[in-house]
Amino acid sequence: MSLSLTRCCFLAIFASLCGVHAFPGPSQYSDVDWAISQADGHSNSIPFNNAQFTCKVLEIALGNGSNNSVVEPSDSSYDSLEDINYSATCRLPAACIISPTSTAQVSLAIKIITKLRTKFAVRSGGHKDTPGFAGVDGTGVLISLSELNSIALAKDRSTLTVGPGCRWQAVYDTVVPQGLIVVGGRVGIVGVAGFLLGSGVSYYTNHYGLAFDNIKRFEVVLGDGRVVNASASQNPDLFKGLHGGATNFGIVTSFELNTYPFGDIYYEARVYDTNHTAAFLEAFAEYQFTGQLDPLSSVTVQVPSTGPVVLLQYAKPVASTSSFDAFKNLPYTTYIPPTNGTLLELLSFAAAGFPTGDIRTYGETFSHKVDAAFMVQAYGIFKAEIANLPAGAQAIWVPTALPAKAANDNNLLGLSKIPQQWHEWFITWTDASQDAQIYAISKTITAKLVAAAKAKNVLLPYLFMNTAGTSQHVLESFGASNVQVIKNVAAKHDPGQVFQKYQNDGYLLRKLQ
Repeated sequence: MSLSLTRCCFLAIFASLCGVHAFPGPSQYSDVDWAISQADGHSNSIPFNNAQFTCKVLEIALGNGSNNSVVEPSDSSYDSLEDINYSATCRLPAACIISPTSTAQVSLAIKIITKLRTKFAVRSGGHKDTPGFAGVDGTGVLISLSELNSIALAKDRSTLTVGPGCRWQAVYDTVVPQGLIVVGGRVGIVGVAGFLLGSGVSYYTNHYGLAFDNIKRFEVVLGDGRVVNASASQNPDLFKGLHGGATNFGIVTSFELNTYPFGDIYYEARVYDTNHTAAFLEAFAEYQFTGQLDPLSSVTVQVPSTGPVVLLQYAKPVASTSSFDAFKNLPYTTYIPPTNGTLLELLSFAAAGFPTGDIRTYGETFSHKVDAAFMVQAYGIFKAEIANLPAGAQAIWVPTALPAKAANDNNLLGLSKIPQQWHEWFITWTDASQDAQIYAISKTITAKLVAAAKAKNVLLPYLFMNTAGTSQHVLESFGASNVQVIKNVAAKHDPGQVFQKYQNDGYLLRKLQ
């Protein structure tokens, strides 16, 4: 909302709509200018790129104290807000953390930040483990979207509108009892916005494609504070841009997701001995060419040092299914017995063992054609390199199966229309003095895996944004024509380059090589 208000209108309208403190003042001031004038004492000398001053202006405009919209490091609630970033490497000491409670407050905040030329970062669930992407140090302001957590099911039940501060658990808690699902995250504590803007792999991707291909509408606050909708019929270029361009255009303040009728599901989890890792990876490759052809099937894999763990999930209740026959001849230990139950019950298992507390986390990614021999080779490279990790650090290999139908010409990822693997690996540790060593090992792992995939002629260019590392060139991996689309959308909808000039970090156009 962009308003130039008289004193009366400012008091009666702006405060009621935006939930802000109202201050009497001359009618010629805009809401932004009035807050700035209160903060600088009418000195007519505005301090630009001064995070502390910007925080003061935001306190005046958005409120603090009991409203708790603006929190500074000296406030008792600051640490808990900072610690929302699940990886300790990403908990940066921002000059202040603001928690807008409405789209109007996001609009006002970005107008203030832009006018004062202040560095900022935007955080949804804080699950991304790349420092600076959802955090900023004392030279900037962190915009936390946690309070934008509304969930509303349409009257016809065909869509669900969710705020960017929601976690997937809350979303599923809403739709599953209604006999519905949305194409969302596989772990309940993960935030909605980063997952969706990064494309998102779901239990239902084999059936419905990537998560962001199931979004009907975005509500977006642009760099000049305007609030727009982006859909197939409204701002269709921005709608297309948000299917790959992520944080290069604005701040998404709500997502309207397509819903689908679904009931109970089949699931089981198995653990394999480390001596069977090679045979398991070969079976996983076989599944991608056979069982994955059944759109109701889904296989989720992690390979810790103790051996592979697999979750087999089928999107309806069955006694058994041939979709998972690729794994039937391998000996295993049952972790979750074959079960017909709800997605909510499955999520309660999936959340177990997820890193929390002061754990430091970092990972990277690459993609390749499905090739059983290469999958075994790649894991061998990874295993050899993590032998160099310092004491206390642990690593997990995460091969993710993507069906050919994940490729969609309506998005900007440039995916090859073939079954493929998006490999992620991540490392966890607690000793900050080991950071540099672990980041170096991560880069070595990436370089050696990419070189091996090239030599085997199985490398694919695409890099999965949700699991990519800090310096990986995600946008470039979409292809030159798709990058040009993102540039064109940004030029139109963010002509002032707010999200390039002032946004702290991310997979941004300004970083293109």
